[in-house]
Amino acid sequence: MQNRNAIIRIFAANTISGLAQGLSMLAVPWYFADTLQNTPLFGRIYAVTTLVSLFWGLYAGTLIDKHNRKHLFLYEAAFGAIFVLSAAAFGFATGQVPLVLIAAVFCGTLFIYNVHYPALHAFMQEITEPHDYARITSYLEVQGQVTTGLAAALGAWLLADLSPDSVWALWRPLGRAWTIQEVFLFDGITYILSFALILPLRYTAIAPRYAESISLRERFAIGIDFLRRHPLVNLFGNASYFIFVVTMTINFTMLPEFARNHLKGGAEVYAIGDLCWSLGSAVAGMIIGRIFGNNTVLGNIICTALAMFVLIVLSFGPDIWLFYLLLFLFGWANAGARVLRVSYLFHHIPNQVIGRTSSIFMVINVVLRLAFCICLFVAFFCTTYRLCFLVVGGGLCGGVLFFGG
Repeated sequence: MQNRNAIIRIFAANTISGLAQGLSMLAVPWYFADTLQNTPLFGRIYAVTTLVSLFWGLYAGTLIDKHNRKHLFLYEAAFGAIFVLSAAAFGFATGQVPLVLIAAVFCGTLFIYNVHYPALHAFMQEITEPHDYARITSYLEVQGQVTTGLAAALGAWLLADLSPDSVWALWRPLGRAWTIQEVFLFDGITYILSFALILPLRYTAIAPRYAESISLRERFAIGIDFLRRHPLVNLFGNASYFIFVVTMTINFTMLPEFARNHLKGGAEVYAIGDLCWSLGSAVAGMIIGRIFGNNTVLGNIICTALAMFVLIVLSFGPDIWLFYLLLFLFGWANAGARVLRVSYLFHHIPNQVIGRTSSIFMVINVVLRLAFCICLFVAFFCTTYRLCFLVVGGGLCGGVLFFGG
């Protein structure tokens, strides 16, 4: 495979920083659910962040297509290190991290995601031969989900209130549950390691790109025009995003509260559930291409329908072990849809405009996610898990119908 060393470096950097990012993204919603016992507040913060990311995502797409993607990775790693380490330093200096700063770290990490993952996909398309697209997208998903699973397991180990006599507690770094500032310190250090891995990266571009000496508005209009001229790509790109909309909604807002209040579990239940989700995702990444091959549309319909089924079953309030199994299946469906989606887009969208088209798809994603957040965090919904899961399940039903259109 051409650019093998560059791909390995990107995967290594993504794994290192993704592990700590995943731990932070696990710790923050759990902090609101368990320490503050105020999940609705986190839901409002998440909704506002989602609204702001609507505008940031549009701009991020133009940056991805205009600039050297390696440089974008370096900038985001530097920003992440400075921002998160500053929050950690404030926490150590004062003894606690203010609520507003905790929320800011979560929001900042989401904004980094809005650049990082579209840029990562665009960069992989840029340095990979077309016949390797399916393999690369599978590797990306397996790497990402295994990292998320490790972060969940790490979270269960570092954040949970374990019995002092437990062997896990004895071997835990610091010998106790970590504070939020210690999690942020770990996160910031991994940003620095990621920066060091990417800095010497060398590669040869395969997909053609050319400089565009035009305004921001004109550059963005090129992405809109491409999708207007390719309606099937536009339809697929948006319909296949429905499952990701629901994933982001339930993972950061519903599942922490569900694990804590309905299942009566601690941080370990939420984290083990995330681990099961990630294991299902990793399995899907390894086998989904063999199951569906080039039938990416059919594969996405089936994965979306499976995720809808899982949410319907979750609405009946399963026990903990069934909860783990259902999250494994949802992770499988989510990752399978993502692998098939990215592979399809790699083959149908030129590298010159893939950042901008991704940002347009992201707009639809953000609007739908915002609508779900508003619905789910009305007080009535907050006390009715069945209705919450049925609402997001209905969103997936809309995705299936959208495919049919």
